[in-house]
Amino acid sequence: MTEDEYFSYFNNITKYNNVSIEKVDAVLVSSVVPNIIITFQFFARKYFKVEAIIVDLEKKLPFTFAKGLNYIGFGADRIIDITEAMQKYPNKNLVVFDFGTATTYDVLKKGVYIGGGILPGIEMSINALYGNTAKLPRVKFTTPSSVLGTDTMKQIQAAIFFGYAGQIKHIIKKINEELNEEIFVLATGGLGKILSAEIDEIDEYDPNLSLKGLYTLYKLNK
Repeated sequence: MTEDEYFSYFNNITKYNNVSIEKVDAVLVSSVVPNIIITFQFFARKYFKVEAIIVDLEKKLPFTFAKGLNYIGFGADRIIDITEAMQKYPNKNLVVFDFGTATTYDVLKKGVYIGGGILPGIEMSINALYGNTAKLPRVKFTTPSSVLGTDTMKQIQAAIFFGYAGQIKHIIKKINEELNEEIFVLATGGLGKILSAEIDEIDEYDPNLSLKGLYTLYKLNK
């Protein structure tokens, strides 16, 4: 899409929701796709006469990185997740899971980022199973009634759900062992709600963590 197409979409949804487009005085962009960033820079200049604020590590952030940690390529999505997590719980040791296209987890100890991990997202795992086999169907991610599936579709759903939940539980267990301190586990992302209900180790699920983090970052940098 071009900046003009994005503006047409934006104009329609603001009108529908009775939001005055004239009141927009800042545009923030959180993306890991360079072409989209460039398009929205044009969007901000052309329609709002402002320079878009691009989420990156050059901005003022509420956290720092541990010495010796290579943070080159650190994603904008992770920056805004951590920013909001620190805003909500500034005095806790945090583990932030984002169940998106990829699943990421980030660990902060007293406001210092000490490491994390990236694994294939749930939908990515389902698509890989479907795309690389001849007869297995593509299934919807949902909470199964049993770990013992009674047909092919239910078996895939059971294994994906409980297998993925098991991964997350074990990752949290290993983080606990390494930190040997109390941690607070925060989750977000589209499929995080389903998993959070299964994983007792997740203390809170916030579906809007990223959007809130975008606004928090704006307030820190405006």
